[in-house]
Amino acid sequence: MIKYLLEHWWDVPQAIAVILASIVAIYGVNNWRREARGKRKLDLAEETLSLFYEVKDVISDIRSPYGYQHEGESRQKDEREPPEKTAALNRAYALRERYMKHVETFGKLRALRYRFMAVFGKETAQPFDKLGEILGELNMAMIMLGDLWYQRDIDYRVRTKDEAQRLQDDIRKYEAIFWEGPPPNLISKKVDEMISEIEKVCAPILSKA
Repeated sequence: MIKYLLEHWWDVPQAIAVILASIVAIYGVNNWRREARGKRKLDLAEETLSLFYEVKDVISDIRSPYGYQHEGESRQKDEREPPEKTAALNRAYALRERYMKHVETFGKLRALRYRFMAVFGKETAQPFDKLGEILGELNMAMIMLGDLWYQRDIDYRVRTKDEAQRLQDDIRKYEAIFWEGPPPNLISKKVDEMISEIEKVCAPILSKA
């Protein structure tokens, strides 16, 4: 080996240069990959957090107690409905119409769920799950309130005192979900918890940018 090196000494610097260049190239590629992964994580965290902030405002808008003329009229009604029941059901259906105006935003966030879990861990699904729970509760409140409002305001059946109280209790229960009101408000609290959970995941990543 020594004899070979002595006889071909002029090849040694070239070989060393090739080896060093290879090492630098490998290091550069690995470093680029690390930076690319970091950039993808950063972009995903930023996009997801911004969408959650947007959804928080959207939910507030959906639950606004202020209505507009003709809201809810896109609901497909039963031909046998009396006009009074149609009015009550349409009033509740306004929530669905407001949701549909922002359905693309919810769709974007839903599409990020599994990619977010793959990058940051399965446990990070909690804010997404909480959003699903919130939307489910809003939908149930919409379904229940149309009939409950009709029973209270339009359907003048004679009720016992207990029946009337149960009806009023049910209305208050679902209106507290349906409408955004002053604290303490259960849905508003859940939205704040959802935001806090997603911030715990995304904020540390974004702070390193």
